[in-house]
Amino acid sequence: MMGKRLYKTYADLTNIVIRVSDGTPEGKKHAALVSAHLDSTLPSPGAADDALSIGVMLDCIRVLTHTPGWTPSHAIIFCKRPFDVFFFHDLSLA
Repeated sequence: MMGKRLYKTYADLTNIVIRVSDGTPEGKKHAALVSAHLDSTLPSPGAADDALSIGVMLDCIRVLTHTPGWTPSHAIIFCKRPFDVFFFHDLSLA
């Protein structure tokens, strides 16, 4: 790769969206968005861009959902996306 032209090509990438809420309409009325992305270039393993943030986000989901007695007062939407840019036209779909 050194001394050669390299182009980023992404294929078969998917957003992963997880909504954590108490299931009530009031609990779903407002939400916090927690988001991370991964878009490293070869030969990098992607640890800093940004697999570390994805790991932290997944661990936050694990800790929150396994904490006895914890119930969210508002929904939390966790989004793993393949690029720096993303759009939700309607967060109620997330």
